[in-house]
Amino acid sequence: MKLDIDLNELWACVDRMGAQRQKLDLDEIWDSSTFAIDTELESGIEIKLEDLETDQGLLGIHGRQVVLFIPDHAFRVETAIQSPGQGNKFHVADCKTLDDMKNRNRFERYHVTNSITGEFPVFGYSQITKRQVEGSANLSVCKNCLNFLNYKGADTGSAQNRQKLVDEFSIEEFFSTYSSVFKQKPKSWIDKKTKGYTADWETISGRVRAAAGYSCKHCFVDLSSHKHLLHVHHMNGVKSDNSESNLISLCADCHRKEPYHEHMMVPRKDTLTINELRKAQLGNEFATWNTTRKSADPALAGFLNYIERKNYVTPVLGYSVTSNTNKEIFLDAAWPDQKLGLFLDGRINIDGWTIFSLGEALEWAKGLPTANGNTAT
Repeated sequence: MKLDIDLNELWACVDRMGAQRQKLDLDEIWDSSTFAIDTELESGIEIKLEDLETDQGLLGIHGRQVVLFIPDHAFRVETAIQSPGQGNKFHVADCKTLDDMKNRNRFERYHVTNSITGEFPVFGYSQITKRQVEGSANLSVCKNCLNFLNYKGADTGSAQNRQKLVDEFSIEEFFSTYSSVFKQKPKSWIDKKTKGYTADWETISGRVRAAAGYSCKHCFVDLSSHKHLLHVHHMNGVKSDNSESNLISLCADCHRKEPYHEHMMVPRKDTLTINELRKAQLGNEFATWNTTRKSADPALAGFLNYIERKNYVTPVLGYSVTSNTNKEIFLDAAWPDQKLGLFLDGRINIDGWTIFSLGEALEWAKGLPTANGNTAT
């Protein structure tokens, strides 16, 4: 039996209180049947090749983003524990090193984790006593992975820049960058959404957003029709400091791109909605490289870096097409005239179109010649 429930009066009370409406995302509700995997992934589990998901060029398992590492360090384990960065490298993408490991049938040595601490369980043997040693080590990220993704310009920058990226690499920031590709978020991030705020934060936030006309102070998008996508940012980073001069209204996309907001994850559909509104409201201004670079899903940054450096025109962000199953699909980036697109949410087929995954798009863009600035192919 279908039940029709009218909640208009309840929402009216919420609005009169100045409280912020919260949108329920069913993708973020835990499935009790997979709770065990969330718990196990924090400490690391052994992976089977057939269980690893690499469709977008990133690494995942059961819809969760993971990193791969080798806990077995043999007689180098003490060095790995005592000297950060001296152990086995961990992997964040389906790079050429992993291909080599697969070809040599060494893939079974890997474990996966979605812990954001940067510390990995390792074991091996003492060179002196020959006895088994266990501990935790700060391992370094694989440079080939960073190059494959062109993460923060790793592949287009200098060797010095790549080393700096390795030295300063944050798993938390990396997961946030590619969070739109994975529906399930790390368990350890759930509590970060509400920690540190004062008890009256909802009321204060509602007042600031209303005073701003529900517009973002950075990109100026009007979110009156999607108020839940407008946040209030503490400019000094102190969540308990609610002084007027410390608060600014930002859309969810601009908010996550603020310094020290590596913990923020914005669902792909919210990014698409914000960019649809930006396009409608900004018109031609939205088609510039400067605006495209700032507005794009962070997962596209490495790909767009290739395209811009090679002098190609900007893609359309969030372009609507109809799939072969007659379903409306929003491509994350597209060149409609050339019928080229990039899709972060799985695999789709559209007659007459070439649709890339992120990994495929990166390989394609890397091989493009420098253009004259008026084409995408």
